[in-house]
Amino acid sequence: MSRTFGGLIFYGAPGLVIPAAQNGSAAGQLQLTRNAIGDWSFNNVAGVASTNILADNSILARPRVNFPAYPGQGNAVLLSNEFQEAFGTTPGTPGAAGPGDPMGGVAAGSLAVGVTQFGTPSIPWGIAIVDIFAVYSVQTAALTAATIALNRNIFQENTVTVNTAVVAPQALALTTTTSATTPHVQKFTLPQPLVYETADFSTLLIEFAMTTAATSAVRVYGVGMHCAVEYS
Repeated sequence: MSRTFGGLIFYGAPGLVIPAAQNGSAAGQLQLTRNAIGDWSFNNVAGVASTNILADNSILARPRVNFPAYPGQGNAVLLSNEFQEAFGTTPGTPGAAGPGDPMGGVAAGSLAVGVTQFGTPSIPWGIAIVDIFAVYSVQTAALTAATIALNRNIFQENTVTVNTAVVAPQALALTTTTSATTPHVQKFTLPQPLVYETADFSTLLIEFAMTTAATSAVRVYGVGMHCAVEYS
């Protein structure tokens, strides 16, 4: 029987990343700003410019979850498991017997999905993104362009990285909002059924890109994702 849990991963302004050349107080650049107590955002300096706001799944990739252990289950129970370290089958790497084995040295390596040993829960096997979203306000002049995208990379020893567009850039609202503190909350839901990421050393990157008009005043409050983790 498979089990799924999920939740919200939200990257507020202090947790967002922007390219160094786009960070500053010159026309068209963005700067982390304290608008009021508890109200932080990346605000632009008016000017025509294209900017990129980034957030990856670093929080999602290593959630800490405790599975209950009962007498007789031995050391194969994953406690405070870091999911990313439970994947992989190459000897001597996470997920296999030997150095780095998160299961404590199970002789035959990690258990296959659906297989149990003394009632031990199987290793969680997948992480899926349900949707991605951006929270931002626009004043004075509408944006020229705004998109949100989700990209995936798997890193392997001495192997060329291959970027895969999980979600190609999707158009978001360009219009001005009622005020700077009444933002757009724009969401793109991924198609069903969900695709679960099972690869080790993988990353998922949200990119919110926008192009401002000469007088656009923008606040970027954050980006995020709803996610699901499934194990059996």
